[in-house]
Amino acid sequence: MLQTFAEVDSMTIILHIGVHKTGTSALQSFLHRNSALLADRGVIYKPTIPDWPNHNPLAMAFMPGSIDHGPTRLAMTLAEAENKTVLISSEMLCEPEVDFDLLLSCLKGHDVRVIAYVRHPSDIVVSAFNEVVRHHDRHWTRPLNEEPFAYDPSQLDLLRPWLKIPNITLAPYDRSQWVGGSIFSDFLAMIGVSGDSFDFSQTGGNESLSYPLIEALRHVNIACPSADQHRAILELLQTIKCGPGEYPLTRKNVRKCIKRMRLALPSYRPHFRSGFDEGYLLEPRHEPEGGWFSLRGSAIARATGFLVKAATFLFPALDAGLM
Repeated sequence: MLQTFAEVDSMTIILHIGVHKTGTSALQSFLHRNSALLADRGVIYKPTIPDWPNHNPLAMAFMPGSIDHGPTRLAMTLAEAENKTVLISSEMLCEPEVDFDLLLSCLKGHDVRVIAYVRHPSDIVVSAFNEVVRHHDRHWTRPLNEEPFAYDPSQLDLLRPWLKIPNITLAPYDRSQWVGGSIFSDFLAMIGVSGDSFDFSQTGGNESLSYPLIEALRHVNIACPSADQHRAILELLQTIKCGPGEYPLTRKNVRKCIKRMRLALPSYRPHFRSGFDEGYLLEPRHEPEGGWFSLRGSAIARATGFLVKAATFLFPALDAGLM
């Protein structure tokens, strides 16, 4: 018989708010690989469906129209944990559609601890652009330096609802401040678990493309390729060896991003973990030596020839759309 929330003893619940572009997929893959070790050390990390091992879709059950019932699913998760600490990590926890108040009401009476990482604002924009262009359903065609950006540089729009919770800790997405120099070891320290014997291999993250290649893929998106065509071209691009190149955001846009972060800092500061050095959030980024337009032109020149050949060989219909 399923226990109700009232029947479950008070437990420690750790919610990791997977803010976009803060290493969430890689971190979830790490937690999944090491779930047995975590359990031995008193922390239960269990994705709710085996088909989605890197993510915990529990938060989706608290969204409108979900076929799953959030409170019931959560009650089952807590009951199965047998009073161990429960760790829930999900990007969906920062989606506005999630019934935030219902979720928290279901956790009333438990020791709820919330963790999120905060990244440099213009790096968020660059990484988000890379992600949306690679997404086969988005057909993203707006250039990187054209507003509105894919994500809010400060991420305050996503984190604002959680900031009203007293026990939320904001950690730096900054390697120089990570315990052990790794987000994996840093996260373990955040939840009070020793990293001895853990598998720290870097697998399971979202693989970005260099700017020249992602800019070429953006041009492919103009032709509205099918999902299969898009995946095939993306797979081809991922085989190309190409350095990261120069920073692709203009100086003007970097300043805009940093300004947005400055405005968000008063809301964030009360929740920074001990020793948090916020200086990295305001560091400038350097525009290419020849200016951004020279970088963009070089990017297109370096990759378009390959893409046209690939499209001609693989996708005649797509090639026609590019011409």
